[in-house]
Amino acid sequence: MVKALADRLPARAPARLQLEGVRCAAVAVLLVDRGGAPFVPFTLRAEALRAHSGQVSLPGGGCEKEDADAVATALREAEEEIGVSPSSVRVLGVLDDVVSSSGYAMTPVIGELRGCRPDAYRPDAREVAQVFEAPVAVFADRRRAEWLGTRTYRGMTYELRAYRSEDGHRIWGATARVMEALVGLVVGEGEGA
Repeated sequence: MVKALADRLPARAPARLQLEGVRCAAVAVLLVDRGGAPFVPFTLRAEALRAHSGQVSLPGGGCEKEDADAVATALREAEEEIGVSPSSVRVLGVLDDVVSSSGYAMTPVIGELRGCRPDAYRPDAREVAQVFEAPVAVFADRRRAEWLGTRTYRGMTYELRAYRSEDGHRIWGATARVMEALVGLVVGEGEGA
């Protein structure tokens, strides 16, 4: 999967969303090899957070003025939220922006996370209740997903599904749409398939 993404991502021009009143954000989709299969670390957001508390997300957040670009935002947030050093990530590229109902246009930054043991994450307790990994294969079969219908936000309509990780976490919303786009790109369906 990493090789396929390293070949495909640089050759494409990702779609950027620029909508009035929608903030720029970036998330880190960090691929880590676990016995030959790609896994991705997710966070369970802390209950004390005012937005999306208790939900599963990818490490990420709003773009700051000191961030050079979305890649810098994603790497900064991954370090702040789960303790991943930017030097341990080989950035492969970015996917099309995904809009969230909370008013963000998120740029998914795809990277290969090297040399990371499952117990090496250091979650920031103010934002993250737990870090867990899920295999990318969870998102490969949409027929196994829980259908949540369609949503329209700012004139954009998209399908919404929820997926269950092996340990029972429910991954849905913009996070699931990012993972679907990733899988779609690798299997040749394109993003948003």
